[in-house]
Order: sequence, then structure tokens, then C-alpha cells
Amino acid sequence: MGVKIASEKVANMLNHWYGQIKKQEIQNAKLTRTEVAQAIENMEEDQNVLLYFNMIDSRYKLLLEHYCESGSILKSLKNQTEEKKTDDMLQYYFYFFSGLYEFYVKNFTQAINFYKIAEAKLSKIPDEIEKAEFHYQVAIAYYKIKQHFFSLNHIEKALESFKAYEEYSNRAIKGTMVLAANYVDLYRYKEAIKLYEQALERALATKDSFSESLAYFNLGVCYERRDQLLEAKEYLEKAIDIPENRQSVSAIRTMYMLSRVLYKMNSIGEARTWYQKSYSRAEKEADFEYKAKLQIIYSLYDQHDSASLEKGLEQLKKKKLWSDVAELTSLAAYHYKKEGDIHNSAKYFEQACHAKDQILKLTEVLS
Repeated sequence: MGVKIASEKVANMLNHWYGQIKKQEIQNAKLTRTEVAQAIENMEEDQNVLLYFNMIDSRYKLLLEHYCESGSILKSLKNQTEEKKTDDMLQYYFYFFSGLYEFYVKNFTQAINFYKIAEAKLSKIPDEIEKAEFHYQVAIAYYKIKQHFFSLNHIEKALESFKAYEEYSNRAIKGTMVLAANYVDLYRYKEAIKLYEQALERALATKDSFSESLAYFNLGVCYERRDQLLEAKEYLEKAIDIPENRQSVSAIRTMYMLSRVLYKMNSIGEARTWYQKSYSRAEKEADFEYKAKLQIIYSLYDQHDSASLEKGLEQLKKKKLWSDVAELTSLAAYHYKKEGDIHNSAKYFEQACHAKDQILKLTEVLS
């Protein structure tokens, strides 16, 4: 029988692997996972290291956008984590990664509830970058439910750490864009555009193509908000032209926004083409959120089907995606106003107000 590998050595390999995941070094992380899995097979028995491997593996699956696999791993670890006297670090990872999973499946308030449990154990984590990653993810979750001041507080903490480490420039770029996204919602457009341009410049300098595409996408969204549709179209086209964007699930939202901008410009044929591409991809990825959003804009601008429009909105309401409901009912209200349909315009302005009230109530359900 061969000599068993010490569990401490495998634990160090796991730490290295998790570092690659946090840096989003996908190819390196794939190679390291193979090495770690082989080492696990020949490791001396250590249940905590096995538990650590499975937790990091769930995080790895999220990086690869294999959300169902990540959720299955976390579900299998729930009893083991809660029943065993596992250490604070392992419990932190379980609740933090559970929050990440819930975020990716659009359960934003549930994600924040998991983050709150994880935060109680964050003081026991000595790694400054891990704390920065935690604040970064929490900032995104609060942004999604339009709790901007909570989001700003967390993203500023994350950026302070990421900017201090050159090897985490990728996270600093994305953190800068989260900061800018909050500014867009707060109507601080000039500051937002300046931040997006800084992020774009940094992405180009570091040859970070995916972050470059995100910067173009976000600039497109910002200009669409300002009703500068030609500029929005230009930036969204630049985003979708980048292969790293087209190959990611981010392509769904880029094509959705491009279709939406083109519909607003009354370029119906071109808009329909991007709608069809986005819808096909959303179906493939089983992305109910964007299938509903695409149904809404298609029903509003192209099909002119109020029943189908309402059906799409109901799907978003059912999942309590109130910020999306508020945005899209406002879009419908302004469209009908432009068309001279005062009845439907008033109806959707009223729905937008109701959705904004629901956003304010979201903080009440956070335990």
C-alpha cells in the first residue's frame, strides 16, 4: 500500500484552488481541481478536509455557471455542517456559498439572510481578501433589491482591499462597476459614466476581455436610462462582439438590452432578431427571469398583446423581482403614454408605484 498524502497538504492545495476561483482563473482552477481530486483519493482520512473540498467544489460549480450542481452539493452538506461540530471557517463557507447559490437562482432576500449568518463568523476569518469577497457579494445582493446605501457601504469596503492587491485587479474592476451601478440608480449619471470608463480603461490595460465586455454593457445600460439610445446601442454592440461575453450567460442580458434599445428606437426587425437570439439562449439556460423580461418587451413593442405582457409581469411578481417589475411597468407606462393610450399608461404607472412600495418592504422580510 502506498504512503497516504497528509491531509494538511491537501488542505493547502484546497486553499490554492479557492484562491484561483476567487480570481476567476477558470482554466487554472479546472487543472487544480483534477489535482486536488486525485490527492483526495490518496489522502489520510480527515472528514473536515473532505467537507472543505465539497464546499469549495460547490463554489467552483458556481464559477462555471453550473448552478444546479452547486445547489445539489450544498444540499448534501447541510446536515453534515449543522449537525457536526464543524469549525467556524467551514460553517462560514457553507452559509456564504449558500448565499451565493440563492443569489444566482434569483432568491435575493434568501441570499442576504444566508450572508447575515455568514457575517457572524466573518471575524474568525483572517484572510483580508476573503472578507473583501464577502462584502463584494453582499453589495451585489443589496443592489439587486435596490437597497443602495447598504450596497454602497459593502462595496466600498470590498474595493479598499481589492485595490491594495494587484493580483485582484479583476475584482477591483468589477467592484468599481457595482459602485457605478448604484450611482446610476441614484441618478448620479456623470459619476457613474466616469467610473465605468475607469473600469473599461483598466480592463483594456490588463487584457481582461470579459470585464471589458461588462464595462461596455453597463455603459449601454446607463445611456439607455438617459434615453440616449444611439450611444446605448453602440456600447451594447461592442459588448456582444466580445467572444467572452457571447460564450457566457451574460450574453442573454446583453442581447436582451440590445433588443430593448432597438425596439425603443423603432428598429423592429433588428430588435426582433436580437430578441429571438436572447430568448433561445434563455431557454437553453432555463433562465426564467430573462424569458419573462423578453416576453414583456416582445408583447409590448412587437406583438402588441396585453395578455402576454401581463403574463410576463406575473412571472416576475411571483418571484418577488420587484425592481424588474418597477422598471418594466414604467417602461410600459411611458410607451403607452407616447402612443396616446392614457388608460394603459395610467394602469402601468400605478403598477410601477406598487412595485416600488414592495421594494421598500423587502427589508422587512430580512431576518
